[in-house]
Amino acid sequence: MSLLGEALSALRGRRRQDAAAAAVIEDDAALVRAIIDGSQPAFAQLVQAHQRTCAHVIGRMVGDRDQVADLLQETFLAVFRQLHRFRFESSLRTWISRVAYTTALQHLRRRRLEAQWMVAVEVPEDMGIGDEGPGPAELSQALQAGRQLGAALERLSPPQRLIVGLHYLEDFDLAEIEQVTGLARGTIKSHLHRARLLLKQELTRHATAGELL
Repeated sequence: MSLLGEALSALRGRRRQDAAAAAVIEDDAALVRAIIDGSQPAFAQLVQAHQRTCAHVIGRMVGDRDQVADLLQETFLAVFRQLHRFRFESSLRTWISRVAYTTALQHLRRRRLEAQWMVAVEVPEDMGIGDEGPGPAELSQALQAGRQLGAALERLSPPQRLIVGLHYLEDFDLAEIEQVTGLARGTIKSHLHRARLLLKQELTRHATAGELL
C-alpha cells in the first residue's frame, strides 16, 4: 500500500498492523522528516493525531456531515503533497488546520457559498472587548462537559462555532486561530465575545432550571 493509501486507510479506521504497532514519534520535526522519507506509520500517526481537529474545522464550515469524510481525505491528500514545503514557521497542528480550512473554503467556493461565509466572518473589530458572558474557564468547563449547550451552539453563526471550538475545545490561542483562518485578531475577539453572550444566556437558563452548576 502506498504512503497516501495508508493515510486514507487510517481515516477509514483500517490502519495496517505495522502502523499500529510502530513507536510513536513525539517530535513534530522528526515526524515530518519520517513522512518525507516515506514512513507509512509516521503518516498514519499524523492523520490519527490531527483528524479530529480537521473534522471540526471542516464540519463547522460546510455544515454538512456527509461531506466531512470526503473533505478530510482531500485535506490529508493536500498535506501529503505539500508537507515538504512546511518550514515550521507555525506549529504543525496550526499548519494542518489551515490546510483543512482552505480545503473547506474551496468546497464552499465550488458550491458558490464562499461569499456567504466571508460575509458571516466579517464583524466590526471594535466590538467584543467587554467582560459580559461567562469567563473563559467557566465556558471551557461547560463545553468540555457537554452541559446542555448543543442547542446554544447551534444558535451561533458557523464562524462563531468554529472559533469557539478551536479556542475552548482544541485549545488554540488567538494567534493560532488567526493563522488558521486569516482573520484579524479584533475580528476573532468579536466573534468570541458575541458567542460568549449567547452562550451565557443558555448557561443561565439551565443553571436556573437546576441543570447546571
